[in-house]
Amino acid sequence: MATRDTLAPEEAQCSSGADYAALALRALEDPADAAYAKELMDRVADDCQFTKDLAACAIVYKALGEQARAEELLQTAEDYCMSGEEQVALAEAKFKVLGDKAAAVGAYEKALKETANLDPLIDLAKNVMAVIADGAFAKKVLEKAEAKISRAVEYGKLAAAAAEHALDKDYAAAIFAKAGEKLSSVSDLLSLAGEVTKTLGDPQKAKALYERALAGATDFTAAKTLVESAKQAGDAAFLQAALKKAGDLAGATGEYIELAEGLAGAGDKPGAATLLDKAEDAVAGLDEMQKLVAAVEAHLADDAERLARVKAKLEKRQANHTRYLEFQQLEKDATTVKQLLALADRVQTELEDPFYAAKLIESAEKLLDDTGGSYQFSRYKPILVAVDRNLDDADWLGRLLDRAAENATDFIAFKDLVVTAAQMKHRELGVSKARAYLAARESALASNASVYDLAKLAEASYAATQDTTEAGRLLEAARAQARDHFALSHIGRLYAGMGNAAKADELYAAAAASCSSGDECIQFIDRLKGFALPAETLKKWYAECGNHLSKPADKLRWAEGIADALNDKTWASEAYTQLAGQFANDARFDLSRRSRADLNYFGATRRH
Repeated sequence: MATRDTLAPEEAQCSSGADYAALALRALEDPADAAYAKELMDRVADDCQFTKDLAACAIVYKALGEQARAEELLQTAEDYCMSGEEQVALAEAKFKVLGDKAAAVGAYEKALKETANLDPLIDLAKNVMAVIADGAFAKKVLEKAEAKISRAVEYGKLAAAAAEHALDKDYAAAIFAKAGEKLSSVSDLLSLAGEVTKTLGDPQKAKALYERALAGATDFTAAKTLVESAKQAGDAAFLQAALKKAGDLAGATGEYIELAEGLAGAGDKPGAATLLDKAEDAVAGLDEMQKLVAAVEAHLADDAERLARVKAKLEKRQANHTRYLEFQQLEKDATTVKQLLALADRVQTELEDPFYAAKLIESAEKLLDDTGGSYQFSRYKPILVAVDRNLDDADWLGRLLDRAAENATDFIAFKDLVVTAAQMKHRELGVSKARAYLAARESALASNASVYDLAKLAEASYAATQDTTEAGRLLEAARAQARDHFALSHIGRLYAGMGNAAKADELYAAAAASCSSGDECIQFIDRLKGFALPAETLKKWYAECGNHLSKPADKLRWAEGIADALNDKTWASEAYTQLAGQFANDARFDLSRRSRADLNYFGATRRH
């Protein structure tokens, strides 16, 4: 019962016109005490100076039947109105005092222009619906709010306001849809999914967001959040998918065991078995081995082979516990890449513990990464070799090889890479990678490939794969561009290195035929000398080169080369004798002959 007697004690709490107006409205509740309500208003109305207070008093006078007084106060309220918040109070008074919805909307429009942040805009929309019940205008207010937000919690709050206060679930669904497109982090998508369930009660829309979050999870922590969300949602299928995803992202024994227990609890024993396989591979200490055995006993006790295996490993850990402690101390003392890799070799050899070995190699790689500087394959090659020798980890090997390929800008590093790859213990992977890198390099060269580019590629290809057919294909492509004895003899040497003597001879013959002067013949034979060919073979190709010369001057220069390049004065003497008829009374020929083919020339000179 609201009367003077019951309400008077509350007057002491009133401090503004709006407070007194609120008390007066309570006095007008059934049974009404209009006299007390009027007394309150008459006491404070004339002293009000703020729109909010004047508007509130105007509403009370309207309720008391004093329309003129109400309109008078309303006009004063409008005159004093200066802020968006005051426009809201004015809009309510205009509607309740004058019954003028258009005037109220006009005030709300002004309030909307001056309101920017999410919470005030939501409050404005709520007020619009509470006072004039105009869903279209309330939506307009919320649309302005939509442009101001970016976080999942804000989208959830806005959508809830749209559904509850604007009575527009379709608009709320549209807000969630836009948020789902803009947000990508697992935490945001999960938060949004929870709000969708709460606001729309639509499991399918929420599930789509859960699935996006599942696909976007990139680390174990995010995946664990998915697992917890799935548990809270009570979605068994999603829980199983989340556990599997978390299993893919886990990296430590404890993580794998925790997830395996979750899958086993969800009835997925095969999934649990897969995770416990990973847990077994990741065991790094006695404590973890004990936890693994306990998990197998609890969830896969019917897998006798597995149980026996992990128990045997536990016994080994227990028996070698001191050795593990020693290695862990050595690990703490290791400060260089070389020390860590040597320790990894010992761990694998003495303890047959690939996970501990992997941990040490990872530390070595990180240490190398942290030293900075440009990438050099020669520095990272020991990491690659250590992984190949000690671990069965194709992904890691692939990553190391691909990184090396991306940075192999010079031929020496590239050749070292493909040879190293093809000779790995994991031969199938290494050869496949080497062939892929060779193909990519050939493709990159394309039409710009020079004779020597193709020859180098052939050399690297054969060194890596010993595939004479593939190397031969590249050498023939190089041969098609070869125009001088330098290129032709180089290709011939590569054929010889591949064991194809016939092809080598063919190229050497072509190189000899390409020489058009005596000087070129000397250049040619000097190059062949660098290939460490036998003396008889050198003589053969030099003779072949001379057979292609026709000019006497070139023939003479060629003869000089027999003595100068091959140091064969006997053959030189024979060559000069054959040429003598073409150089009758030629002083240059005589001097050349005496200095190179006359064995007593210098001695006879001294006797004079």
